[in-house]
Amino acid sequence: SDYKVGSGSAKFVVAAGFATGVIGSEVISLDLTAYTQVMAWVKSSVALNAADWQILLDNSALCASPLETLDIPALSSDTWTYIKIALATPANLGSLISVGLNQAVDKGAMNFWIDDLRAAKQIAGIKSWTIDQAVDALEATGFDSSGHRQYVPALRGWSGTFDGYKDGAPLTIGSVVGLELRESATATQQFRGNAIITDLSGNTTVDGLVAYTYNFQGTDSLVIASA
Repeated sequence: SDYKVGSGSAKFVVAAGFATGVIGSEVISLDLTAYTQVMAWVKSSVALNAADWQILLDNSALCASPLETLDIPALSSDTWTYIKIALATPANLGSLISVGLNQAVDKGAMNFWIDDLRAAKQIAGIKSWTIDQAVDALEATGFDSSGHRQYVPALRGWSGTFDGYKDGAPLTIGSVVGLELRESATATQQFRGNAIITDLSGNTTVDGLVAYTYNFQGTDSLVIASA
């Protein structure tokens, strides 16, 4: 019942007697050689330091000998956080069969949630992007409103576009992608969230350059860029 995307998340209940080790794993069949990072929503019932918990990727069952051990960054307690972790050696991740979670530091009794874990890569050739945020304003005018219309904020949403030059196959219309829209190289100056690719326009010119423009509709929460 506690989740960020869809209708549920994976929850792990850690007993006080558990020290360190693999908390759980899932059978997968993935090739991540073309990807550069993983992104996910995570939450912990206790504050965590960086690397207290880790995401494991393995070509053996039950994450017995991980090919990648990805340190989850520091987390505040009881707060959903959208994380991004770079893959160290994606060239070695061609035949993954298990993904798991590891507790590297004993934190006592606690709960941990993870939702919408996905691999991501840079879309080559992109040169610009825009993002628009909006909130519905619902009219709440009543007899006691003294002749003035009154409104209350309701559902929030976000959407936008990005465009650039062709470098590989275009994205598929209707696909859900994890977006990271960077204002700068500063880690906190980035918008992050999941979006549906709703439109694709392509064009070419006499000089032979092919360009694409994508429209997207954000879904679920958006992590706002900071100062």
